[in-house]
Amino acid sequence: MKNSTPTTQFNSFIGVDLHKCVVTLAAVDPNGETISIFETPTKCINKIHDWIDALPKPTHMAVEAVGFIEWFIDEFRNAVDKIDIADATELANLRGKRRKNDKNDARDVAKRLARGECPLGWIADEPTAQLRKLARHWRQLSHSIATTKRYLRSILLAANIRGPKVLNAPAAQRWLLGHGNLLKDVQRKCFSNFIDTIALIERQRAVLKREIIQANRAEPFLALTDLIKTVPGINDIWACVIAAEIGSFKRFPNADTIEFWAGLTPDNKTSAGRTQSGHITKAGSATLRWALCKAACVMCRSDGFQEATRQRLIGKTGAKAKANVAMGRRLLRILYAMVRDGMPYQNSQPTHHQDAANRARLKQINNKKRKRQASK
Repeated sequence: MKNSTPTTQFNSFIGVDLHKCVVTLAAVDPNGETISIFETPTKCINKIHDWIDALPKPTHMAVEAVGFIEWFIDEFRNAVDKIDIADATELANLRGKRRKNDKNDARDVAKRLARGECPLGWIADEPTAQLRKLARHWRQLSHSIATTKRYLRSILLAANIRGPKVLNAPAAQRWLLGHGNLLKDVQRKCFSNFIDTIALIERQRAVLKREIIQANRAEPFLALTDLIKTVPGINDIWACVIAAEIGSFKRFPNADTIEFWAGLTPDNKTSAGRTQSGHITKAGSATLRWALCKAACVMCRSDGFQEATRQRLIGKTGAKAKANVAMGRRLLRILYAMVRDGMPYQNSQPTHHQDAANRARLKQINNKKRKRQASK
């Protein structure tokens, strides 16, 4: 998102170039004239506060986006009248090939902010930011447990052993007690250590899941998560990730903008009248794309129309991964339409997975009825 019109109600515009150990701040007036430039170690927080307090009020600050920007925003959110995140990628494209310099970068952000030409991002409010931390922590734990399970399978493959069908901690522990003699001593020790790691992560995920469910029931997110969960395949976890990463759907004017913001738009290349479709841009949240693609695969198991679309894409592209990404993009557009219209998801037609589940459920009910009749 870009600040397309110049902002005149501020007397100072501050551009910030943030690094791990050093921060550079530059302030300009509404005409773009430099007021002051200040460079200091990041630990000198009081000096930064004093420098900001000496500027003409009101002040508007933009910080060039980096991975460790959170502490800076939390610290100086109340020190200025308005604070935004500047898109680092867009700024680099606008600057071109000029020589990189921290002071010049900070001054460039401040001047573009004063002219209303600075590409700005979105800063989540405190409840959304906390929910986002829970969602991203869940993703990290999921990746850790998946990696550990791959290590277990590699040990079994090295020993030419099939092993347990389900590689959770209880099943793996039972298999080790019954068939551990098939492994060598070192393999058996490594296998046991990895089981302990899986058990620990599973306990942590159980606690985190309760916290996520409780957060989803909070007032700011209850209506949104309940609506999102009407999509088959989106449970409390995926609803938490989507609600936390996207925030308010209202800030996107249409589905194309939210698709571009999520980094799911293909990077097409056009030359000499020919268009070559490239990979997705991956400009947005990796956690959001991960959740959308996972939820879309589960959605296809419950919706026959979506599964038919997925199979058609697999036949067209020849790769399941590309089809899954395309279905994640499709799911994002569906969610945008649902939230925009306030309408829950409507399943088009059941799949064979649902039919099998319904038959199994009906068979279980009939068996219970026969047992009750036989007991009488």
